[in-house]
Amino acid sequence: MQYSFSYFKNNMPAWKRKKDPVLSKIFYRPISFFTASICAKMGVMANTVSYISIIVAIVACALFVVPGNYYAHIAGAILINIWLIMDCTDGNLARGVRKQPFGEFADGVSSYILVGLMCIAMSMAVFFSGGAVFAKGNPWIILLGALASISDTMMRLIYQKYTNVKRDMEDKLIIPSEKDEHKDVANVGSLKSRLENELGVGGILPVFIMLATIFDFLDVVILYCAVYYGGACVVSSISFMRKSIEYTAQYQDKMPQ
Repeated sequence: MQYSFSYFKNNMPAWKRKKDPVLSKIFYRPISFFTASICAKMGVMANTVSYISIIVAIVACALFVVPGNYYAHIAGAILINIWLIMDCTDGNLARGVRKQPFGEFADGVSSYILVGLMCIAMSMAVFFSGGAVFAKGNPWIILLGALASISDTMMRLIYQKYTNVKRDMEDKLIIPSEKDEHKDVANVGSLKSRLENELGVGGILPVFIMLATIFDFLDVVILYCAVYYGGACVVSSISFMRKSIEYTAQYQDKMPQ
């Protein structure tokens, strides 16, 4: 089989094209068709790309921690953009060549590690070099970076705990099952889904980081991430708690004694 640029481009489903953020459609995804073609011809599978992208994510964040080294920070920003190309590439390979066991796990771990380390690493860069708003040595920027990183991780943990508990209760017939295999596809065009895709690490963030690193306003990126991830964590936590309270009130009597 000829794993060409056109093959991967034509193999991409319509719902995925619609889901991709604008910058991915214009820049990252077309490049990933080339990289997927190269990987497929070399026999490199999707999970391998995902696991290599974990290393890329760690190295990218480590470069931002190098004190006062402008070029190390630039290299870190470039690697974050390369990470996103790899994130698109492993998806192309999974869809166009072969899905592998634990593919979603490998892909998820890569993004969790990047976002979990990225903001705190960039805040260290600002602490040692200064930024547009925060002066060199200001400890508050580290607190904001930690808040951004922790908020994303906390949001994911809360979501996973809620879905695991809900699935367990559905399996025990305590609450009715709401499983819908086509739910994600149906929600692709929703405003919430579009905002999540466009504003996060799969959308404008890598380019924003690149520009901020070049022109010395990484602190603005950290402020943005603290508001974006912190706000998303608060909103999603309230939403899941509200749903759990509603389920509790409605199905309390079905709980085993």
